[in-house]
This record gives sequence, C-alpha cells and structure tokens, in this order.
Amino acid sequence: MVHLEKITPRDFEDVTELNIFESQYPFVADNTESLAEAYLAVMSGEAYAYPFAVYDDETLVGFLMIGYNEAALEGPDAPASLKDNYSLWRLMIDKRYQKKGFGREAVRLALEFVKTWPHGEAEYCVTSYNPENEVAKKLYASFGFAENGEMDEDEIVAVRKLRDEAEQEKELPTVFELEDSSKAEALFAGTEDPMILSCLQGVLDGKVYVTDPEAPRSAMAFLAEFAYFAGEPDRELAAFKPEGYVGMVPPNDAWAALIEECWPDADKVTRYFIRKDTRFDREKLEAIVAALPKDYELRRIDGELYDALLESEDFGDNVCHFASKEQYLALGRGFAVLKDGEPVSVASSYIVYRGGIDIQIDTEEAYRRKGLATVAGAALILSCLDDGLYPSWDAANLNSVHLAEKLGYELSHEYPCYWLDKLLDRVIPNPDKSGWDALCGRWERQTEDRKVFEVLRKGEDLYVKFMNRKGEPLELKLFPVGANSFGFLWADDEIVFADGGMTVNGEPCKKL
Repeated sequence: MVHLEKITPRDFEDVTELNIFESQYPFVADNTESLAEAYLAVMSGEAYAYPFAVYDDETLVGFLMIGYNEAALEGPDAPASLKDNYSLWRLMIDKRYQKKGFGREAVRLALEFVKTWPHGEAEYCVTSYNPENEVAKKLYASFGFAENGEMDEDEIVAVRKLRDEAEQEKELPTVFELEDSSKAEALFAGTEDPMILSCLQGVLDGKVYVTDPEAPRSAMAFLAEFAYFAGEPDRELAAFKPEGYVGMVPPNDAWAALIEECWPDADKVTRYFIRKDTRFDREKLEAIVAALPKDYELRRIDGELYDALLESEDFGDNVCHFASKEQYLALGRGFAVLKDGEPVSVASSYIVYRGGIDIQIDTEEAYRRKGLATVAGAALILSCLDDGLYPSWDAANLNSVHLAEKLGYELSHEYPCYWLDKLLDRVIPNPDKSGWDALCGRWERQTEDRKVFEVLRKGEDLYVKFMNRKGEPLELKLFPVGANSFGFLWADDEIVFADGGMTVNGEPCKKL
C-alpha cells in the first residue's frame, strides 16, 4: 500500500539518491535542493514545509514536499496564490517505479494531508509545472487543479479549491496502469477482438488500466486509439481518458450510459464487428489480385515504403501504431498499390496480436471505386494465410463492410463507439467563469472577408456562431484551454481574448 512517511535520518540519504530519467531533469528539482529549501522555510518562521518519503509498503519509491505560505520564502515576486495557502511544492517518483500509479496516489495522499489543516484552513492548494510537462499538467488537472494565469518564474501555476465542500467530498480518482495484464484476463474472457488480445498479450504498446491493481473488477484495454471496457461499470475508468483521440467501446448498455454521462460531448458513432471465423476462397482472392490494371503496381511494404507511408497524410495511420520501423517489419505486414511510383491504396496491419493482425485499408480519394482497395486487401489476406495468421477485420462504416464482404467476410453485429477529441486533454476543469459574460457579442474579423463571429452564453457554457466556407451556419461549444483562450472539438482552431480584443487563429477581431 502506498503511504507517506516523514523523512528521518534513517531514509534521508536514500531520498537524496532517488533519480529520474534524464529527459525529466528540466521538470523536476533535485531532492537535496528541495530538502535544503524545506530547512530554509522552517528557519524563516513564516513559511512551512513538510517533506515526505513516498513508500509502497516497505519500498521507497519517491519524494513529496508540501508547503504552506511559500510566498514568504520566495519574496515579493511570488505568485499571489502562494500567500497563506498550501502547495504541492515538490513531487518526484524514481525512474524505476514510474507508470505504476504512485504519482497519482501521492497527490491523493497529499491532498488528504492538506485537509487536516496543519496550519489552519486555507482557500487553495497550489502547484506549478513547466509548460512542456504535459504529464504533470494532466495529472494535476485530473485532481481539479486549474491554471489561474499566474507564473512562478518560468512555471505555470495551477490551483485547486479546498473550501468547496462538494469538491472535498468528491472521491479522488485512482486509475492505475496494470503491470501484470494477466490479472485482467478473466474480465475479458471469451473476447475475439484483436485490439484487446494484443493488450493482454503485450505484443505492442497496449495498456490495461484498472482502479484496483491487486484484484481488478473492471478494466480498460487501450491500444492505438481505442479503449475497450470490461467488468463492473466503473465511473473512474469511464472518466479516465488516455491522451490523444480516443474511441471508447462499451461492452454493454450500462457501460455506454456511464460513458455518455462522463463525456456528454463525445461523438457517438456506429461501428461494425466482422465475424472472426471466415473461411477464405483462395482462388477468388488470387483472381482479384491478378486483375490489377496494368498501369498500377502492387508492392509489399518494405522499409523504404514504410518511411513514405509514415510521412503521408493519407496513409500514416496504416503503419504508425508500431514503436519503430524495425518492429513493423518484424511483426507487421502490408501491401500498397502504386501509380507512377506513388502509393494510392494501402492495406496494412493496423495492429498485431499472437496469431493474427487487424487490417486497415485506405485509398486516396481520386483513386476510389476502381477496385484498388480490394486488390490490396486480397494480397494482404493471402499473405496472412500463407503464414498461418488470421486477417481480422473491423469496419468503421458500411463502405468498409461492403469491401469486407467482397473479400469473403461476414458481418456479425453493430456496436457503439464514443469518440473523444484530443482537445479534451487541454481543457481546464472548473474554470473561472466570472468574466465570460463580457466576452459575449458579435466580433468582426479584421481581414478582407470581414467574417462575423457571435459569442454567446448558454447556461454554464460559451458558444460561437459563424458561417462555414459553404455558407452554412454553425454553432459550436467553446472549451477553455487557457486563462483567456478557447478551442472547439474536432478542429485545431483557437479563440483568444486579450486586451479587450479577440483573435481567431491569430487573426484580430473587433467587437461590434
């Protein structure tokens, strides 16, 4: 069990010898330096420090330091939020024990300690992190820390309210990456999904997340962009989002309802599960490959073609879920149809598992409906059959279903998938909305087109209305990603309010 212990002469030297990865040096202070600052805080008589060793049972895994009134030590340039408030001053987990949930558990324990009010009640707990430290930002945000616009030298300041009774009562999240995936096998018993199998088998960089690492009753298997759930519906797992685009796949209606509750802005789509017991007609597949028009070339993906596909806007997703080119060439496989030496249709292993692959097929728009995807797919299936591998297929749409049927597959059933945008990784939880009404109104872009954007508030949310390039009206919800900046789902656009003005993707707008 993870717990905190006050640092004593017995473990002082061990704490100073804890280490991190070299790439983390810009983000984390040296423990010896931190302990020296704790001494200075105590000697000042105005600031206070509580240095703790983080233990997992009897094993020292990290260092944590909680502060109070840290502003007294930093002087007049200290962020105002540090005055008479608690702070998560330092946190580090030794490189040998990272990615095991110890950092998250240490934050939870730190907040529990702060709420014992060792120096009386305070309004906030404060922390700060390097702007490039996305891991720290996401960790603290998951506990309700929100950036408040302050900087502590070159670090971003984030605060969490302590006096909000509802927030105090809210159970803090505890999601762990399962080190031994076999502990979750029973939860996924009977699965035929290659993504889940790959996670459980540890073939690629799949991960299994749980809320109880010793005896999990629920689990999330995550690989590439897909998260699959199993076991008892668990709110913490449903609310946990890995970084980037994520498609959440519920195993039943109870999980689906929980995902919808946790992610009301998710884009729900229908996907199609293809049967995994197909008996392929080799002669038919060989005839399909042989029918490739003469002005096209069929080529197996080698190192050179892999490099070209990885950099391609159309085909990067076909090969990008392997750790390296060497891993793809060793475990994966694929075929490309070339026109004048350039790939125009590609069938490749999206992921692999023991005994098979999951197929991904893409074709450039100008070359669709020419039978090229069918040729590439047939070649890949034949290659798998030659080597005793099963070529699994999962369809994102009906066009994919029809292509699969041409190659001999049969549809099993439909299932829901909830897509979460990567923007949600940056959204600030519990933002200060007191100034949002002043942002509302009609704004005219100061460019030749004089495009008008209308910002309006509906309940607790901001929206923007404008005409798209086709002249169609759009109304999109805005999500706070900074003190004065907003984004919206499934786009890279950003709206920033500053100095009485507004910019859209850097272009200035004037309020009408």
